[in-house]
Amino acid sequence: MSRDGYRGLAEVTAAAIALGARLIGASRGGRPIHAITVGARGPTSLVVAGLHPLEWIGVEVALAVAARAAAAPPVDRRVVIVPALNVDGIAAVEADRAAGRRRWRRTSGADRRSLGVDLNRNFPVGHRPRPWWWWGLPHGGPAPLSEPETRALAALLDDPALGPVDRAVSLHSFGRAVLLPWAHRGQRPPHHAALRRHAAAIAARLPHRYRVWQVGRWRPFRLGGLEVDWLTARGALAMVVECSAGGWRATAPATWLAPFAWYNPPAPAGEAADLAAALTPFVLGAP
Repeated sequence: MSRDGYRGLAEVTAAAIALGARLIGASRGGRPIHAITVGARGPTSLVVAGLHPLEWIGVEVALAVAARAAAAPPVDRRVVIVPALNVDGIAAVEADRAAGRRRWRRTSGADRRSLGVDLNRNFPVGHRPRPWWWWGLPHGGPAPLSEPETRALAALLDDPALGPVDRAVSLHSFGRAVLLPWAHRGQRPPHHAALRRHAAAIAARLPHRYRVWQVGRWRPFRLGGLEVDWLTARGALAMVVECSAGGWRATAPATWLAPFAWYNPPAPAGEAADLAAALTPFVLGAP
């Protein structure tokens, strides 16, 4: 564990396996991707984190939710947690931190097309392939689910042994916000009122103010290929939680040019515990 309390990829993997995780696929770089399952039957809640490699606070929150669910397993619901989807990207950030490199990463690394594929633009709903002029920036990939990481998540949810996924939370950072679909268009999603009530209840349980808003209601913010829209289209009450306000501080010059600090609070334990406590009722099926 690093001095600031964040776990590297090996420790995250070990923590997931200790909670009963199983292998669901491998990354482009051949690293294993794991999912923790708690509960034996019923509809399924999904928690996924680590799509963007710098956003380590989301990974810590996912593991905290998994620990809470494992401590009191639901009897009428299955909870599936994928704590780290972009394992190659997380490993790259870990190497950057060890070497003292201050590098902004939204993808796992460069590829032949440009800076790389942003996994959270690689899902089928509203997917936008990279135009020819989009060079040197992250993009959604040549086709939906073109990446092994997103295909692993899709295969997990398509497993007939899994109950229907009716609730889903994707953990990102930063901004202290609960973001609702649709992200690629301005219309309200199905069951918007119920989803907004759940989001407001989560925000009310948190000690800091979290805004609740729909990404696609304002055209400049519309994004295609997001996991939240894909999960919504599959029938889930789905939301994105932007965990914490990050660690940038005007009074701390060391954070000014440190991308890891922009996305993550200086110590994860308190934020992860607060967010896990706020999210767990929804994940466990509270009305």
